[in-house]
Amino acid sequence: MGLARAIGSHHTIWIDGPSLEKPVPVRYASDDDRIYCFGDDGLAEVPDGERVSAAVHEISGKGGHRLAQISGTLREIDGSEVADDALLELLAHVPLGRDLDEVGRALEHHRTRRLVAVVP
Repeated sequence: MGLARAIGSHHTIWIDGPSLEKPVPVRYASDDDRIYCFGDDGLAEVPDGERVSAAVHEISGKGGHRLAQISGTLREIDGSEVADDALLELLAHVPLGRDLDEVGRALEHHRTRRLVAVVP
């Protein structure tokens, strides 16, 4: 089952679930059947295996027209399971280094953070 086309073309997705007081905006990357994001900030309280919903809105913020929404299970994943291009998409707003060695070390560091996937 592929994700809706709209989910793959934005930077922020809103995650909601029973462990959250209100929906949380997070930066994400997607592939054919998963949404990846870091789970150590706004999603830190969401346990592995919880059912969540994920929505993309036309305008940044919960008030914009909803373009797409999926429900799925939030799963903790090993950093090695996330392709380099998906990890780079998650970190596109973060300076990673001045040369390839620094960038490589930064990527390896970010792979040790809590990474989660929303799996339909």
